[in-house]
Amino acid sequence: MIAVSWLDRAEMRRAAAPTGGWQLRRAAGRALLTETLAEFGVHDARVTRRSPEKPRLETSGLHFSTSHSGELSVCAVAREPIGIDLEAVGSPREHRLTRELPSLRSGFFTPAERREIATSPARLLEIFVLKESWGKRAGRGLGIGFGAFDEAALHASHPDVEFTRLTIPGAVCILAHPVGSEITVLRRTPTAVQLAAAAATDRKERAA
Repeated sequence: MIAVSWLDRAEMRRAAAPTGGWQLRRAAGRALLTETLAEFGVHDARVTRRSPEKPRLETSGLHFSTSHSGELSVCAVAREPIGIDLEAVGSPREHRLTRELPSLRSGFFTPAERREIATSPARLLEIFVLKESWGKRAGRGLGIGFGAFDEAALHASHPDVEFTRLTIPGAVCILAHPVGSEITVLRRTPTAVQLAAAAATDRKERAA
């Protein structure tokens, strides 16, 4: 089973959440992780961060992946390696990628993908988010060299991995996961108390 949780931070801001900006993003991400882990009966897992590796759960035997864009945050938890990425439609990153595409300054796309995007602009985010979800699953993120492979090559070389687009309003969100996995998606709305507790947990983990 893969449990996915997402939230809209704008709703928490309207509800007078105690923090804003990057603080709210971090607190929201940790609150999502706490609630999603609870789906597996885990209530006290600690996140460890050792650069350049991706963050990991210390003892639970579970894997997690998170993403943030605009006012949206998403978190996925599973017993197998996974990667999730989300990009809000109309985000600054989408505008930058669109602007750089003709000049080849962006190294995220193959020549064939550039031609496809030129005729179908909506594919830009779909291709980028899919590749980033794969990079997160592989534990390499943006350093994976997105311009060196295309979507077809991923499917051909990794038939055991499935890329599922999840429905989150106003965004493109794709989960890279083992083929045939059962996926549960829930929208969350953490309370101010939950956010404060998550912020404290996040600060403690980052200071460790």
